[in-house]
Amino acid sequence: MAMTEKQGGSDLRATGTTAEPAGARRGSGEDYLLTGHKGFFSVPMSDLFLTLARTEKDVCCFLATGWLSDGARNCLKIQRLKDKCGNRSNASSEVEFQRLHAVMLGEEAHGIRTIVEMAHLTRLDFAIGSAGLMRQALSQAIHHVSNRRAFQRRLADLPVMRNVVADLAIEAEAMMWLGLRLAAVLDRSAASETERLLSRIATHAAKYWAASGRPPSGSRRWSATAATASSRSI
Repeated sequence: MAMTEKQGGSDLRATGTTAEPAGARRGSGEDYLLTGHKGFFSVPMSDLFLTLARTEKDVCCFLATGWLSDGARNCLKIQRLKDKCGNRSNASSEVEFQRLHAVMLGEEAHGIRTIVEMAHLTRLDFAIGSAGLMRQALSQAIHHVSNRRAFQRRLADLPVMRNVVADLAIEAEAMMWLGLRLAAVLDRSAASETERLLSRIATHAAKYWAASGRPPSGSRRWSATAATASSRSI
Protein backbone atom coordinates (compact mmCIF):
# COMPACT_ATOMS: atom_id res chain seq x y z
CA MET A 1 0.00 0.00 0.00
CA ALA A 2 1.07 3.60 -0.60
CA MET A 3 -0.46 6.11 1.79
CA THR A 4 2.16 8.27 3.53
CA GLU A 5 3.26 11.57 1.99
CA LYS A 6 6.12 13.80 3.14
CA GLN A 7 4.00 16.76 4.14
CA GLY A 8 1.41 14.73 6.05
CA GLY A 9 3.06 11.68 7.55
CA SER A 10 0.38 9.79 9.44
CA ASP A 11 -2.17 12.55 8.73
CA LEU A 12 -3.87 11.03 5.70
CA ARG A 13 -6.22 14.01 5.43
CA ALA A 14 -3.19 15.96 4.21
CA THR A 15 -2.92 13.79 1.09
CA GLY A 16 -1.84 15.97 -1.85
CA THR A 17 -1.80 13.41 -4.67
CA THR A 18 -4.55 14.27 -7.14
CA ALA A 19 -6.83 12.01 -9.16
CA GLU A 20 -8.58 12.96 -12.40
CA PRO A 21 -11.06 10.78 -14.29
CA ALA A 22 -9.51 8.94 -17.22
CA GLY A 23 -12.80 9.16 -19.10
CA ALA A 24 -16.24 10.73 -18.94
CA ARG A 25 -17.44 8.60 -16.03
CA ARG A 26 -16.40 8.99 -12.41
CA GLY A 27 -16.98 7.27 -9.09
CA SER A 28 -16.40 3.83 -7.66
CA GLY A 29 -15.11 1.28 -10.17
CA GLU A 30 -14.06 3.89 -12.72
CA ASP A 31 -10.59 4.60 -14.13
CA TYR A 32 -8.53 7.53 -12.86
CA LEU A 33 -5.10 9.04 -13.47
CA LEU A 34 -3.11 9.84 -10.33
CA THR A 35 -0.37 12.47 -10.04
CA GLY A 36 1.74 13.09 -6.94
CA HIS A 37 4.25 11.46 -4.63
CA LYS A 38 4.37 9.02 -1.71
CA GLY A 39 7.06 9.28 0.91
CA PHE A 40 6.76 5.68 2.08
CA PHE A 41 5.61 2.94 -0.27
CA SER A 42 6.10 -0.66 0.83
CA VAL A 43 6.81 -3.28 -1.86
CA PRO A 44 6.92 -0.96 -4.90
CA MET A 45 7.53 -3.97 -7.18
CA SER A 46 4.09 -5.40 -6.33
CA ASP A 47 1.61 -6.26 -9.07
CA LEU A 48 -1.32 -4.76 -7.16
CA PHE A 49 -1.51 -2.11 -4.45
CA LEU A 50 -3.82 0.34 -2.72
CA THR A 51 -3.18 4.05 -2.55
CA LEU A 52 -4.87 7.35 -1.69
CA ALA A 53 -5.47 10.41 -3.87
CA ARG A 54 -7.70 13.45 -3.76
CA THR A 55 -10.58 14.14 -6.15
CA GLU A 56 -12.73 17.27 -6.19
CA LYS A 57 -14.77 15.83 -3.32
CA ASP A 58 -12.14 14.48 -0.91
CA VAL A 59 -9.56 11.74 -0.37
CA CYS A 60 -10.41 8.49 -2.14
CA CYS A 61 -8.98 4.97 -2.21
CA PHE A 62 -7.63 3.55 -5.47
CA LEU A 63 -6.51 0.13 -6.64
CA ALA A 64 -3.50 0.31 -8.97
CA THR A 65 -1.56 -2.31 -10.89
CA GLY A 66 2.20 -2.42 -11.36
CA TRP A 67 1.73 -3.25 -15.03
CA LEU A 68 -0.83 -2.15 -17.61
CA SER A 69 -2.94 -4.45 -19.77
CA ASP A 70 -0.64 -3.94 -22.77
CA GLY A 71 2.37 -5.15 -20.76
CA ALA A 72 3.86 -1.70 -20.18
CA ARG A 73 4.91 -0.52 -16.74
CA ASN A 74 2.37 1.68 -14.98
CA CYS A 75 3.47 5.29 -14.49
CA LEU A 76 5.21 4.70 -11.16
CA LYS A 77 8.71 6.16 -10.75
CA ILE A 78 10.86 5.03 -7.82
CA GLN A 79 12.89 7.95 -6.45
CA ARG A 80 14.88 5.98 -3.90
CA LEU A 81 14.77 2.94 -1.65
CA LYS A 82 14.70 3.43 2.11
CA ASP A 83 17.85 2.47 4.00
CA LYS A 84 16.17 0.56 6.79
CA CYS A 85 17.04 -1.98 9.43
CA GLY A 86 15.51 -5.44 9.44
CA ASN A 87 13.46 -6.74 6.52
CA ARG A 88 15.50 -5.19 3.70
CA SER A 89 14.30 -7.65 1.04
CA ASN A 90 10.77 -6.26 1.51
CA ALA A 91 11.64 -2.91 -0.04
CA SER A 92 10.23 0.43 1.07
CA SER A 93 10.60 3.43 -1.19
CA GLU A 94 9.76 6.99 -2.12
CA VAL A 95 7.86 7.15 -5.40
CA GLU A 96 6.23 9.53 -7.85
CA PHE A 97 2.93 8.95 -9.63
CA GLN A 98 3.04 10.43 -13.13
CA ARG A 99 -0.56 9.95 -14.30
CA LEU A 100 -0.65 6.51 -12.72
CA HIS A 101 -3.60 4.46 -13.94
CA ALA A 102 -5.83 3.27 -11.06
CA VAL A 103 -9.43 2.30 -10.33
CA MET A 104 -11.45 3.91 -7.54
CA LEU A 105 -12.21 1.45 -4.77
CA GLY A 106 -15.12 2.03 -2.43
CA GLU A 107 -17.25 5.12 -2.02
CA GLU A 108 -15.92 8.42 -3.32
CA ALA A 109 -14.66 10.82 -0.61
CA HIS A 110 -14.43 7.94 1.90
CA GLY A 111 -11.02 6.64 0.87
CA ILE A 112 -9.42 6.72 4.31
CA ARG A 113 -12.20 4.58 5.77
CA THR A 114 -11.82 2.12 2.88
CA ILE A 115 -8.04 1.73 3.08
CA VAL A 116 -8.02 1.52 6.88
CA GLU A 117 -10.04 -1.70 6.60
CA MET A 118 -7.02 -3.27 4.91
CA ALA A 119 -4.56 -1.58 7.29
CA HIS A 120 -6.51 -3.09 10.20
CA LEU A 121 -5.72 -6.58 8.89
CA THR A 122 -2.01 -5.74 8.60
CA ARG A 123 -2.01 -4.77 12.29
CA LEU A 124 -3.47 -8.14 13.18
CA ASP A 125 -0.75 -9.70 11.04
CA PHE A 126 1.85 -7.74 13.03
CA ALA A 127 0.55 -9.22 16.27
CA ILE A 128 0.39 -12.82 15.03
CA GLY A 129 3.71 -12.57 13.17
CA SER A 130 5.41 -11.18 16.27
CA ALA A 131 4.05 -14.09 18.31
CA GLY A 132 5.65 -16.49 15.84
CA LEU A 133 9.00 -14.69 15.94
CA MET A 134 8.96 -14.67 19.72
CA ARG A 135 8.19 -18.38 19.83
CA GLN A 136 11.08 -19.07 17.45
CA ALA A 137 13.46 -17.00 19.59
CA LEU A 138 12.26 -18.84 22.69
CA SER A 139 12.80 -22.24 21.05
CA GLN A 140 16.34 -21.33 20.06
CA ALA A 141 17.12 -19.96 23.51
CA ILE A 142 15.79 -23.10 25.25
CA HIS A 143 17.78 -25.36 22.93
CA HIS A 144 20.94 -23.36 23.52
CA VAL A 145 20.78 -23.16 27.32
CA SER A 146 19.85 -26.83 27.49
CA ASN A 147 22.92 -27.94 25.56
CA ARG A 148 25.66 -25.42 26.31
CA ARG A 149 27.78 -25.72 29.45
CA ALA A 150 29.62 -23.07 31.47
CA PHE A 151 31.11 -23.18 34.97
CA GLN A 152 30.77 -26.99 34.94
CA ARG A 153 26.99 -26.77 34.53
CA ARG A 154 24.41 -26.42 31.80
CA LEU A 155 23.34 -22.83 31.25
CA ALA A 156 19.78 -23.93 32.03
CA ASP A 157 20.91 -24.85 35.56
CA LEU A 158 22.07 -21.31 36.33
CA PRO A 159 19.33 -19.40 38.25
CA VAL A 160 19.85 -16.12 36.39
CA MET A 161 19.60 -17.85 33.01
CA ARG A 162 16.47 -19.72 34.07
CA ASN A 163 14.86 -16.37 34.92
CA VAL A 164 15.76 -14.96 31.49
CA VAL A 165 14.21 -17.92 29.67
CA ALA A 166 11.14 -17.88 31.94
CA ASP A 167 10.53 -14.22 31.06
CA LEU A 168 10.80 -15.08 27.37
CA ALA A 169 8.35 -17.95 27.75
CA ILE A 170 5.75 -15.80 29.52
CA GLU A 171 5.95 -13.03 26.92
CA ALA A 172 5.80 -15.45 23.99
CA GLU A 173 2.76 -17.23 25.45
CA ALA A 174 1.00 -13.93 26.17
CA MET A 175 1.60 -12.67 22.65
CA MET A 176 0.33 -15.91 21.13
CA TRP A 177 -2.93 -15.81 23.09
CA LEU A 178 -3.39 -12.13 22.35
CA GLY A 179 -3.01 -12.76 18.61
CA LEU A 180 -5.44 -15.68 18.67
CA ARG A 181 -7.98 -13.69 20.69
CA LEU A 182 -7.81 -10.81 18.22
CA ALA A 183 -8.30 -13.20 15.29
CA ALA A 184 -11.40 -14.63 16.98
CA VAL A 185 -12.70 -11.13 17.69
CA LEU A 186 -12.30 -10.20 14.03
CA ASP A 187 -14.25 -13.29 12.95
CA ARG A 188 -17.12 -12.37 15.26
CA SER A 189 -17.08 -8.60 14.72
CA ALA A 190 -19.84 -8.67 12.10
CA ALA A 191 -22.27 -10.36 14.47
CA SER A 192 -21.35 -8.58 17.72
CA GLU A 193 -20.97 -4.85 18.32
CA THR A 194 -18.93 -5.54 21.45
CA GLU A 195 -16.49 -7.73 19.53
CA ARG A 196 -16.30 -5.16 16.73
CA LEU A 197 -15.33 -2.39 19.13
CA LEU A 198 -12.83 -4.63 20.90
CA SER A 199 -11.26 -5.51 17.55
CA ARG A 200 -11.07 -1.85 16.58
CA ILE A 201 -9.26 -0.84 19.77
CA ALA A 202 -7.26 -3.89 20.85
CA THR A 203 -5.77 -4.71 17.45
CA HIS A 204 -4.05 -1.32 17.26
CA ALA A 205 -2.81 -1.66 20.83
CA ALA A 206 -1.44 -5.14 20.12
CA LYS A 207 0.42 -3.94 17.03
CA TYR A 208 1.94 -1.08 19.04
CA TRP A 209 2.94 -3.43 21.87
CA ALA A 210 4.47 -5.94 19.46
CA ALA A 211 6.37 -3.32 17.46
CA SER A 212 7.63 -1.21 20.36
CA GLY A 213 8.13 -3.77 23.10
CA ARG A 214 9.46 -6.89 21.40
CA PRO A 215 13.10 -5.88 20.81
CA PRO A 216 13.89 -6.59 24.52
CA SER A 217 12.72 -10.18 23.94
CA GLY A 218 15.18 -10.54 21.11
CA SER A 219 17.98 -9.01 23.16
CA ARG A 220 17.27 -11.36 26.06
CA ARG A 221 17.34 -14.28 23.67
CA TRP A 222 20.70 -13.00 22.46
CA SER A 223 21.93 -12.68 26.05
CA ALA A 224 21.05 -16.34 26.59
CA THR A 225 22.90 -17.54 23.50
CA ALA A 226 25.89 -15.28 24.18
CA ALA A 227 26.34 -16.41 27.76
CA THR A 228 29.03 -18.96 26.90
CA ALA A 229 31.08 -16.42 24.99
CA SER A 230 30.85 -14.04 27.94
CA SER A 231 31.99 -16.72 30.38
CA ARG A 232 35.04 -17.43 28.23
CA SER A 233 36.04 -13.77 28.28
CA ILE A 234 35.96 -13.58 32.10
